Order: sequence, then structure tokens, then C-alpha cells
Amino acid sequence: QRERPGGFTLLELLIVIGLIAILLVLVGPAFTTMKSGSDVTSAIYGVKGVLENARAYAKANHTYVFVGLAEVDSSIDSSVSPQISTGDTPYGRVAVAVVASKDGTSQYQYATTDQGTDWKANYGNGAHLIAVGKLQTYENLHFVPVDFGSWSPGAHPNSKMARYQPTGPPYILGNAASTSVTPFTWPLGSPLESGYQYRFDRVINFDPTGIARISTANNGDAIGHVIEIDFQPSHGTLFESLPDNFNQDV
Repeated sequence: QRERPGGFTLLELLIVIGLIAILLVLVGPAFTTMKSGSDVTSAIYGVKGVLENARAYAKANHTYVFVGLAEVDSSIDSSVSPQISTGDTPYGRVAVAVVASKDGTSQYQYATTDQGTDWKANYGNGAHLIAVGKLQTYENLHFVPVDFGSWSPGAHPNSKMARYQPTGPPYILGNAASTSVTPFTWPLGSPLESGYQYRFDRVINFDPTGIARISTANNGDAIGHVIEIDFQPSHGTLFESLPDNFNQDV
């Protein structure tokens, strides 16, 4: 009697393939979660790098640099103009652009009321600005519209948060109160009202010494001790809403 040759029979091979398929179904969501977390981490480090480069450019060239951030509807193709930032689902894609003042001035005067009227009056389709680098876009990312209000270490002795100074809505980019009076459009060369692909109303500006500000309608030249950019992952235009009792003290 001849020995049976080594190897799998067809039935054994089908059983092995079936087991592999079951394992892939079970493990797949974990890999998806890992990829999602990696994408968000990469995006956050990308935004961090843009801000660091913008600050370095402002100091090296002794000029004012403006970093614009905008969230738009990620279900709309990224080549479409304009990108949709209003409506039911303006979520899921975050764009970041950097421009600098050509003549080294801020292009507006600090004021405690009606700040920014001179910026808009003199905008001239961005003629006084120059683009610094290319537009950056990040998919599956959403601004968190938080407003933590005042916060002090003494009131939160067990907190693991790094926040050590009171902030406030004007310095939290996900909050509507952070709308800047130094908006700009992308690509440069289009007016603020139409003809652009992106309009940036969330703007952090760096002065020639590297100090960061968010200039709103009534905060003058105030310097925030902390400026927050809060992100959370999304799945396209869908994201998990924060619970009503969301607690910053974690």
C-alpha cells in the first residue's frame, strides 16, 4: 500500500480558507480603527507642522503670517469650487492655507470696536498677500465646537489636562466666536464674496516676533495664553456628537 502524499486535500484547504475569512471579519474592525486613529494623528501632526513653519516664516522674514483653517463637506469632490462650508453636513474635510503680508505690515489696525473693517476694505482680492506653501487638506477630520469656559488648576486638582490658563470661545477654533476679522480666500486673487474655492474665516496670525493671535471683532490685540484647535475623527461627514455632560476634566 502506497503512502498518502503530503499536503492538504481540497476539503482541508477549503476549511482553512474559511477559517481565515472568519478571522478577517473579526479582526477587520480593529485594523479599521487603527487606521482611523493613525489618520487623525497624521493630520494633527500635519497641522502642527504648518503652524510651526508659519511662525518660523514670520520671524525669519519679519512680517505677518496668517494661517487659515476651514472645514467643508467632504462628500463634495475636493476639486469643486467653492467648497461647501454651510448646509446640513459641512463636515469631514479640513483645509489649511498660509499667506503672508507682502510689505511686512499687519494690513489692519488693532481696535476694540469694528476691528477688521480696514482689512476688508483694503483686501483687493488678496493683492497685499503672498501664498506661503501649498494648500493642505485632511480627510475624515472634524472641528469640535467646544466651549470649556474658565478653568483653573485649583478647581480641578485631579485633572490630567495640560490647560493651565483660562481660555474662552475666541481662542477655540471650533467655536463660532473665534471667527476672525482677517479672512482670506484661496487661491489668492479672488474677492472675499465669491469666485474662490476656500474662504478662511478661522485665522491664526503670527506677528514678526512669532506671537500668535486670533483677531476677532472686539478683542483688540489681546494675546491668548492658550489657543485651542480641537479635532475629532469623522467618517466622511458623520461624527460622534459630544454628550451633553461632556467633561473636560479628564
